Amino acid sequence: MSSDKPCAAIEITNKAIKIVVGHEINGKVYVVYSLIKNLGTVRNGKAFIDPQNTISNLEAIKSIKDESAKIQINVVEALVSIPPENLMIYETHQVTTVLSEESKVANIDIRNIYTLIRKGHLGLSTTNQFVDIIPDRYILDQGRTSLNPPIGETTNTLTLYARVHTIDRSTIEGFNEIVSGAGIYVKRNVVAPFAACELLSTMEEVPQDYILVDIGAKQSTVSLVGRKQLHSSAIINWGGDNITHRIQEKFSIRENQAEKIKMMYGIDKRETNFRAPVCITHEEDGTDKKYYIDDLNALTKGELDVFISKLNETINNLLNGINPIYKQLPMILIGGGSLLKGLKEYILPKVQSQSVDVIIPKVMGARNPALFNCLGMLLVQSKYQPVFDENHPKVGQVTRNTK
Repeated sequence: MSSDKPCAAIEITNKAIKIVVGHEINGKVYVVYSLIKNLGTVRNGKAFIDPQNTISNLEAIKSIKDESAKIQINVVEALVSIPPENLMIYETHQVTTVLSEESKVANIDIRNIYTLIRKGHLGLSTTNQFVDIIPDRYILDQGRTSLNPPIGETTNTLTLYARVHTIDRSTIEGFNEIVSGAGIYVKRNVVAPFAACELLSTMEEVPQDYILVDIGAKQSTVSLVGRKQLHSSAIINWGGDNITHRIQEKFSIRENQAEKIKMMYGIDKRETNFRAPVCITHEEDGTDKKYYIDDLNALTKGELDVFISKLNETINNLLNGINPIYKQLPMILIGGGSLLKGLKEYILPKVQSQSVDVIIPKVMGARNPALFNCLGMLLVQSKYQPVFDENHPKVGQVTRNTK
């Protein structure tokens, strides 16, 4: 289904607020506006450090006015990204009897089957909260199938096979309180890596099965994706800022200078005859202290080795009890931290994945891997239309089930 009406997607990370306003047409995302506003440290672990300050910052950017682009948007509702804290994904199915006398599927039948699934998973965890139902397929009489709600089709019974996403309750409440506090209605919560893998599923160069690594500023997320579907995720407390802070500390410079040096050089393997310093600092005794590319590489590699150790441990945990051959799945890197020069070449020999690739979104106006989750949410909203919010669910095309 294509949507001409722009929709807003918001992601609040540990360091920034990201907003993308856009819509989907024929499976592609078109962006009207995007913004990343860095705020310093927003969250520490699972908690917001200063919720009121984050609310004020979000409130300040919800009215978008760009004279040069002739854009004026007031964000009143939004899709909100949720990190996969204690993510549990359940595969389930439910059957309902079609209510109408003519046995034609109506909106109420779709709502009923969603309610049955929702109620069936409410008691599964005391700490987790229901996030979303992702429909896989609807089954009608005579084995007919439909990917979307088969409104108007004739059948006595309707079966829905679906995946249910649940996440740590306090995490969901924390994010929704921030967004609601800024006067924005939460249209839908979407699990961050699920949004990312939905966008990746539209890209030809991305395989069906892979290990997804989203490298943020302060945290990274590792996810297993099979047949283009999210299976599990875990969060690593390590991000690109770890490298920045090591440079800042060692070179005795400001954070913004350290970030600039990190992004300019990355892991620099170039051999040059001329040995120029990458940074010069003035000592208290009046002398200059010079730092060279070897010094920078040592710092960067030292921090990356910490990350890779955590990454391998997390992959082992996610694949615990599963065939170890899956550790060789291709690794896909996204997120702002994936832009570090030389990163994939450094990681490849230190992980079991057969390949490591950095993927950039092919979306005009948002070609930034830090925006993957926001862009993916726009696709999710269009592809998996929420039944409870829409008066007119998409009509599905019914086919014969050959199984």
